[in-house]
Amino acid sequence: MVSLEENQLLAGVSRGTPMGDMMRRYWLPAIHSAELPERDGTPIRVRLLGEDLVAFRDTEGRVGLLEEACSHRCASLAYGRNEESGLRCIYHGWKYDVHGNILETPPEPPESDVKRRTKQVAYPTRERGDVIWAYMGPKHLEPAFPEWEWLDLPSDQRHVTKIFEDCNYAQGVEGSIDSAHSDYLHSSDIVGRPKDHAPTLHPEDTPYGFRYAAVRRPDADADRLKYVRITVFVAPFYVIIPPFRRPREEVILHQAWVPIDDDSNQFFTFAYNRLGTLPQRYLEHQAQFGLDRPWGRPIRNTANLHLQDRDAMKRGNWSGIAGVNSQDFAVVESMGRLAPRHREHLGASDIAVVSMRRRLLGALRAFEAGKEPLGLDPSIRYDQIVSEEKFVPVDMPWQSVAPALATALP
Repeated sequence: MVSLEENQLLAGVSRGTPMGDMMRRYWLPAIHSAELPERDGTPIRVRLLGEDLVAFRDTEGRVGLLEEACSHRCASLAYGRNEESGLRCIYHGWKYDVHGNILETPPEPPESDVKRRTKQVAYPTRERGDVIWAYMGPKHLEPAFPEWEWLDLPSDQRHVTKIFEDCNYAQGVEGSIDSAHSDYLHSSDIVGRPKDHAPTLHPEDTPYGFRYAAVRRPDADADRLKYVRITVFVAPFYVIIPPFRRPREEVILHQAWVPIDDDSNQFFTFAYNRLGTLPQRYLEHQAQFGLDRPWGRPIRNTANLHLQDRDAMKRGNWSGIAGVNSQDFAVVESMGRLAPRHREHLGASDIAVVSMRRRLLGALRAFEAGKEPLGLDPSIRYDQIVSEEKFVPVDMPWQSVAPALATALP
């Protein structure tokens, strides 16, 4: 378990907190491109790392991400007029471009220099793969953009969803890297996996975070084969799930839990098919959350017990909750917005969770000592970070299952 102090360190993401300052050094998925569908369209509110922001797409199609409070009198720019390459506050007409430059201050006399000595807080953005990314750290420390494998695939091979989750980001990450729970929580939905419900876990640190193998005994040929499933954690909040394979399908689920604040996050899923068109079932991913668009708040929540169906449980459904991700949301949100990790009693099946906490907290202490954040070494090829699962001979090292990029640190 972690201490109360360590739990707060892990969870606190506001500016001025150690984790918040470290996370601001990464490029962050912030907005689904479909949330800003048109030039000069409606601005939207965005809350990211505890900061209240407003995003807009200007006349040229560029995306601005500004502090929501107008630098004049702090009125909300979410009410602003989006016109002629800038966002104009409706209170006194001050107008800003996507970089936070003040273009106009109509009530001021011509000789006023307020627009030259004042600037609205603005964060750089990039639009790639149907996602608007933001960098919120010091300008002179902006890292290389992470060139994930799926970013430049044709649009019919990938799909992005962004779903509100009502708990701290780390709880979502921990749920995804916990291999043991799938044999129980998801047992009514996942088929084809060995019936060994007590996998042995083998973590290994990497330059970008860590990976681990869950090794199970197969249902047959256990003296000859083993089933190895490798899951990858990439700092600060990414998980890459092993491929789902069918004829003409090799589908990867790349996930991210982007902190809104200390108590909530946006769960991004980047689904993509390496071999061709993404199957329809992945395009309907948002439906399990009760949504008809690829972003929003799920209809299932703790107030309605995630619409758990007790009759379905009596008929043999394990959880009574429809959808694997909805099942994950139910259990991690049920812990509270900040799980009381100091009260846990952990076992061997929690090795991956312990590894994630240790890796992040260790990176945080190194960052406070002046080192670069984990995973920002420009030599790391993000597009070569992969997960995998296979049946292999019992004497094969599990590290041989995945490509060489995911090697242990010296």
